[in-house]
Amino acid sequence: MKNILFFLIFALPAFGQIKGNVQDPSGKGLPFVSVALLKSDSTVVKATATDEQGNFVFEKIKTGRYLLTAFAVGFNKNHSPVFEFGGGNLQIPTLIINETNAQLKEIQVVGKRPFVEQQLDRMVVNVTNSIVASGSTALDVLTKAPGITVDFQKEQIELRGKEGVIVQIDGKQTYLAGADVVGMLRGMSSDNIDKIEIITNPSAKYDAAGNAGIINIRLKKNVSLGTNGVLMLGAGSGQHFRGRAGINLNHRTEKLNFFGNYNFNKTGNYFDLTLYRDQPDGNLRNYVNQHTHLIFNDLGHNAKAGIDYSIDKNTTVGVVFTGFWLNHPQDGPADFMAQRSLSQPAYLQVSTQKSILENSQNQLANLNFQHTFKNKSQFTTDFDYGHFQKDFTNTLNSTALILDQTAVPPIPKVINSLNTTIDIKTWKADYNTTISKTWKLETGVKWANIKTDNELVLMSGTVEKQTIDPSQSSLFSYEERVSAGYVNMSGKIGKADVQAGLRAENTHSEAILNSPSQTKIRDYFNLFPSLFISKPISEKQSLIFSYSYRIDRPNYQSINPAKSFVDLYAYSQGNIDLKPQYTHALEVRYSHKNGVFGSLAANYTTDLFNVINNVLEGNKISRQFQNLGNSNGYVLSVGFPATISKAWQMQATLLGFYNQFQFEYEGKSWNAKNISSRLNVNNGFVLGKGWTAELNGWVNSPRINTIEEIPWLTNLDAGLQKAVSPKTKLKLSIQNIFHVPLSVSTISGVSSYQTGRMTMDTRVAMLNLTYNFGNQKVKATRQRRTGAEDESRRAN
Repeated sequence: MKNILFFLIFALPAFGQIKGNVQDPSGKGLPFVSVALLKSDSTVVKATATDEQGNFVFEKIKTGRYLLTAFAVGFNKNHSPVFEFGGGNLQIPTLIINETNAQLKEIQVVGKRPFVEQQLDRMVVNVTNSIVASGSTALDVLTKAPGITVDFQKEQIELRGKEGVIVQIDGKQTYLAGADVVGMLRGMSSDNIDKIEIITNPSAKYDAAGNAGIINIRLKKNVSLGTNGVLMLGAGSGQHFRGRAGINLNHRTEKLNFFGNYNFNKTGNYFDLTLYRDQPDGNLRNYVNQHTHLIFNDLGHNAKAGIDYSIDKNTTVGVVFTGFWLNHPQDGPADFMAQRSLSQPAYLQVSTQKSILENSQNQLANLNFQHTFKNKSQFTTDFDYGHFQKDFTNTLNSTALILDQTAVPPIPKVINSLNTTIDIKTWKADYNTTISKTWKLETGVKWANIKTDNELVLMSGTVEKQTIDPSQSSLFSYEERVSAGYVNMSGKIGKADVQAGLRAENTHSEAILNSPSQTKIRDYFNLFPSLFISKPISEKQSLIFSYSYRIDRPNYQSINPAKSFVDLYAYSQGNIDLKPQYTHALEVRYSHKNGVFGSLAANYTTDLFNVINNVLEGNKISRQFQNLGNSNGYVLSVGFPATISKAWQMQATLLGFYNQFQFEYEGKSWNAKNISSRLNVNNGFVLGKGWTAELNGWVNSPRINTIEEIPWLTNLDAGLQKAVSPKTKLKLSIQNIFHVPLSVSTISGVSSYQTGRMTMDTRVAMLNLTYNFGNQKVKATRQRRTGAEDESRRAN
């Protein structure tokens, strides 16, 4: 086996890189142009498409004689002269293609990126061209991405069946708790998203946080010179109305770029949760049915504004502000009924009118600087300041409909208020340089300080009068400081492309609770190595091995002991004793030039934490994060495109999971094993005369998540688009056509049984209009990146 691995890594021939740019006659880089690399006898070697700036790259090319051809519907084909390629990195002179009088129906066929792309170190979901994704929220879009699931009961995002995902916006970490990230994405319109990058095994240049990987949401950005923009409008309905509006503006000169966007999102929705529990109560048992149905009307805004200024050709400074605001009111009944046996009448039945007022805001300001030296070395630095605030008030008005002499009467009125603030300060600096013809050094430092304050006030009493309950009220503060540094070396060892990195992080955290008085201080230092080895195994195939060691620190609300009530008989609560979990992640990936890709990944996690249902006090239940034990996970991924006909393109991604969990629950040691799978299929249709359509869906087989058993789940979306003109598109989408539930789970404990089912207003029809305006055909600016963009790009 060792000899085989040695052969794969070191015994194969060396290859080089050919890159270039495609422009129109005015000098503007053309995106999504098809570019083919041909041998001198016109045999096709590889094909690709240009990026948003017109750039293209062919990797792992053998020495020889070649020529390039570039073509797109609406443009005349052009080709380069035959050239000799001797290896290394070759920059081809710019290819110019001239515009033709293309028909509108042709414009719809060419230049559309596939919905799912597999790149060297990540999977990319191209949202901007998706019909069914338009008019929805960022959270809705995530559920359509291969390998991503959203647990709406826990309000957690999972990647390939694992929690502990880091969510970034344009390469910037949100630093928010899972529920707050879900709330932020619920208030963000999908029409402002360009693509979603899924990075399952990040390198040492990224923070070591996030044992499941990173999801980076890239917002749209206009790169044309002049003044231009995009206007987006949408409206639709499920059981409740929802509307969207947004504008993206850009003004760019050779040295200065002003950019900004604003999106408005009003969403009517409902939350319907059904719980059934069979649990002990001393020598008796309780059979509990709970049903909560809340209606809410979300009002969300998000905006981004910034300035980039090029001091000279080598130096750029920039300032960016990003803000999210969400008003999330909820109102409705929460009914509770308890029996001693299924054949006996209820001994307690309570009707609760539940009303929640929730307002949150999240703002992030970034100052960045980038300088390129004469020897092509580059230095970047970023300073970020973020502020998050949430005001949450949950009012429960409860009435006993049935109450026998053995039951405890419900408290008539409870008001639970929680005020949360989070302040985030980070500074980072990165430097990269070439130290030889084949080796590159990248190094950097980062400092982060996060502080959160939480004030919980619980008032209870009669409808007319409530008093503060000091035993249930508290002040909780948490501060975390992380100092980090990394070094990355990339180059060749023999004939293999190698990248090896080491990241060091020192963490100091202080958690302080005033009632009951508790203080938890932790100091720990960790080294996080990473390794990537890449080799082509033929002209059309490549093989990549990667390894990283990662940490997942508890989010701030999961360690906050404050209670959040579904009703008087079910609540969630943080755990101040929660410890970080650590993961070793390995992956071998295979890719073929025709778009077929596959991977085999393994993850080994210690001190695994997850949210657990604990039955208590007879007929009550609490949900709390706990360190359970260890887990091992293996994921086999296979993706392939298929051309069914000239008008029908399909992309399928199949993931197979084998998970094993070792943990303690209800006083028993568990060793749970499970094999499961997920299939994503995206279909694109060209109907002619400017009409296109999509039909996308996914299926999850039954699976186990520690103690929870989750059955078959599925979803199907459809969309239809009409290009009214080259600048105007009209889209109709229908999501979750069969209105299947978002979450279904069962827990079979030692002495208890629980099952839950949750649905929301997800069968929605939306009509969306997008209109591009302004100067779209002026000379493109020189290529440059802000410091914030560079951080993400250099991690590719």
